[in-house]
Amino acid sequence: MQLKDPKGGAIAAAALTLLGGATPSQAEEKRWLFDTAMLFYTEGADRVYAFEPKLAATLDLRNGGAVNAGFTVDVLTGASPNGAAPSNQPQTFTTPSGNSSFTAAPGELPLDPSFKDTRFAGELGYTMPFGDANKLNVHGNASTEYDYRSLGGGATISRDFNLHDTTVSLGVNASRDSINPVGGAPTPLAEKTGAGGGPDQSKTVLDGLFGVTQVLSTTSLMQVNYSLSRSTGYLNDPYKVVSVVDADGDPVRYLFESRPDSRLKHAAFVQYKKFVIDRDVLEVSYRFMTDDWGIDSHTGDATYRFNFAGTHYLEPHLRWYRQSAADFYRVALDDGEPVTYASGDPRLGAFDGVTVGLKYGQTSWGNLQWSTRLEYYKQIGRVDGLPPVAGAALDKLDVAPDLNVIMLTLGARFRY
Repeated sequence: MQLKDPKGGAIAAAALTLLGGATPSQAEEKRWLFDTAMLFYTEGADRVYAFEPKLAATLDLRNGGAVNAGFTVDVLTGASPNGAAPSNQPQTFTTPSGNSSFTAAPGELPLDPSFKDTRFAGELGYTMPFGDANKLNVHGNASTEYDYRSLGGGATISRDFNLHDTTVSLGVNASRDSINPVGGAPTPLAEKTGAGGGPDQSKTVLDGLFGVTQVLSTTSLMQVNYSLSRSTGYLNDPYKVVSVVDADGDPVRYLFESRPDSRLKHAAFVQYKKFVIDRDVLEVSYRFMTDDWGIDSHTGDATYRFNFAGTHYLEPHLRWYRQSAADFYRVALDDGEPVTYASGDPRLGAFDGVTVGLKYGQTSWGNLQWSTRLEYYKQIGRVDGLPPVAGAALDKLDVAPDLNVIMLTLGARFRY
């Protein structure tokens, strides 16, 4: 594409506006950018509640670089599926600590009411320009919760081509996680009679990313990414089980889940942004992910921002998601069925998800902006992984119930 501005100034400004950033003149006026958000999440009266405040700060350096830092707190509580299948009779389970128990009523998906967690996470990054068209970003991150700790970092290098019309990026990231389950890490496929009782575990995650961002015109741009992720080590959820049932679908015993000790994921992502009628902004994206566990997922996302009078905007949001089940996902196991890997975790099952939402934002005065977003998410389970013998009996139960979620996000950002 032939650019009219040899320095790419008009194109860069348009691209930054489409991406929701500040123009160069704004960045020169105020060097600090503070971004805050608060998320309220609920799955209903008998499921998970979450509260998540975030704070991020970026300092624009005079050499064109930037330093950024962020801090997040996640507070979760409520009841979460433990992986067992529903039954026509009551089911009683011990909690992960082994000190108490809970009972699931006939026909209900077993939910562990002892689920709770508080996570603290921080990140620090530095972006450094070098040469006329290159940037290097390095970052580190750490998080901790009562049974899980993670430490990671990475780097991304980007280069502009075609008079800043094209940007190519290459990034790597690595993390090392420590898992210290309540009651100890259980032996995979061991019968659950109490707490797990095993030693602490760990896992390593290596990620790579290659991306291209192309400015198509003064009003549109496109981004294409390919990412590769490999996880090795302890990949089980130590709190999930899988039911072993008889021919009538009644539970005989419960086994701790077993997953492979490695996972390789490939993902492709494409995004298109465009000014519409020189005022509004349309954004659409699609992501495809596949892994060697047998999971394929498709994600379509679209927003349309109606900008009013330069200071107000209204942004509808629609997102669609579809996932296939992992090869080893099982609603339950027949008694005596030989398996190497098995999990009843609904997150590994087949389901569809639809999110609809609406965001309203305003620039109140000076450089202060605020927004509020309300979204509704519905997850629709698809039955998969029924055991060969007891499948007919379990199919009469709601083994993949729908999930309804409400999310409210409040955000504010200002320059100083």
